[in-house]
Amino acid sequence: MTAASERDDRTGAFATAMVATDANPTLLLDGIELAVTGRLASMRRDEAIARIEAAGGTYAAAPSETTRWLVIGQGGPPLGDDGLPTKHLREARRLRDAGAPLEIIDEAGFLARIGLDERKGDLERLYTTAQLARILDVSPRELRSWVRSELVRPVRVVRRLAFFDFAQVAGAKALSRLRASGVKPQRIRKSLLELEGWCTTTSASLAQLETLEQERTLFVRTSEGSLAETSGQLRLDFDADVDADASLDAERTGNAELWFRRGLHLEEQDRPEEATLAYARALEFGSPRAELAFNLGNLMYGLERHDEAAQCFALATEIDAEYVEAWNNLGNALSALERGDEALDAFEQALAFEPDYPDAHYNLAETLAALGRTAEAREHWHAYLELDPHSTSADEVRARLRRTEER
Repeated sequence: MTAASERDDRTGAFATAMVATDANPTLLLDGIELAVTGRLASMRRDEAIARIEAAGGTYAAAPSETTRWLVIGQGGPPLGDDGLPTKHLREARRLRDAGAPLEIIDEAGFLARIGLDERKGDLERLYTTAQLARILDVSPRELRSWVRSELVRPVRVVRRLAFFDFAQVAGAKALSRLRASGVKPQRIRKSLLELEGWCTTTSASLAQLETLEQERTLFVRTSEGSLAETSGQLRLDFDADVDADASLDAERTGNAELWFRRGLHLEEQDRPEEATLAYARALEFGSPRAELAFNLGNLMYGLERHDEAAQCFALATEIDAEYVEAWNNLGNALSALERGDEALDAFEQALAFEPDYPDAHYNLAETLAALGRTAEAREHWHAYLELDPHSTSADEVRARLRRTEER
C-alpha cells in the first residue's frame, strides 16, 4: 500500500522528447514499419511509438502488406475479449500465409532491435502487491486471493513481503477477465495452444488456465444442506443464505478459523463491512494471528477508520516483528492520523528489514516532506526511482525533485 491516490495504468502521457540511445538512431530501423499487439511489459504504448519513430521506424496501428514486424507484448497473453488471438495476430498470420515478409517478434527482440537492451531488464523487474495493484488496476485483495488459489505465485518473498513477475499477474488478470465474461476454457486453451511458440508467456498462461479450471470443482448438496465434493469431502458454503452467528456458534471447536475463512470470502466478494465483522470475531474466538490482524487493518484503512487500522497493523507487527508490509501500512495509517514522527519510525522499520521496498521509500519520503525535512525526503525519492522508474508515481516523484532542487 502506498499513500499515492492516483493509479498507474500505464496510459499516461509520455514525453515525446524521448530518443533512442544510439548516436545515429535512423540506422536502427531505417524506415521499417512496425505494429504492436498485446500489452507491453517494459513501457507504455505511447513510449513505444516515440521510440520507434526516434529510431527511424514507422508505427502502424494495424499490420498491413507494408508492415515488416509485429511485436507481441509480454504483459500477458495476446487474446481478445472473445478469447481468440488478437485481430492483429490473426491478420499477421493471414498476411504471412499470403507471402508477405512479415516477422513476428517478442518484446525482448523488439527492445534489442531498437537499441534498448538496457530496458530488457524491465521485463524481469519484480513488483510488490501494491505496485501491481496500481499498474494493472487489480485490487490488492484480488491479487492476494489469486495467490491463495495458486493462480499466481510470488517470485520472491521477504518477511511476508511478496514480489511478483509483471507478466504472470497480467496474464492472470486477462484470463480471469475472460472467464468472468463467459469465455469457455476450451476456447482459451485452443487459442493459447495456437500461440505456443509465438509468445513466451503462452506456457505460463496455460498453467494458469488449468488452475482456473480446477477452481470450478463440482459440488453436490447433501440432504442436510451442506456442500460436498463428489468425493464426499465437505466444503464450507459461505454463499448460503444462513445466519453466520447461528451457523458458526454451533461450531465451537476451531470456529476462529471458520470466521477467518469467512472474512477472506467476504473480502473476495467485495463486502468490506461484513468482512471486518468476521475478522473481528476470529480475533475474539482465537489466538491473534499476524495475517488476520493485517487483513483487518487493510479493511479498516479502506473504510477510512484509520485509528482502528493503526491498531490492527501494530498488532500484526507485535505478533510478527518482521512483517514488512504491516510496518509500511502502519506508517500509512499513522500518517493519516497526522502522527508523522511515529509514521517515520514505522517506515524506517520496514526498510530496515527490506531496503529495496519501493512503497516504503515513497511513503517515507512523502512523510518527511510533510514534516518539512525536504533534504531527507529527496534521498528516499531518489531511492524510489531506482526501484520503480517507469510508473506514474515515478513521474510525480521527478516533479517533486525538480521543485525541491536546491539552487
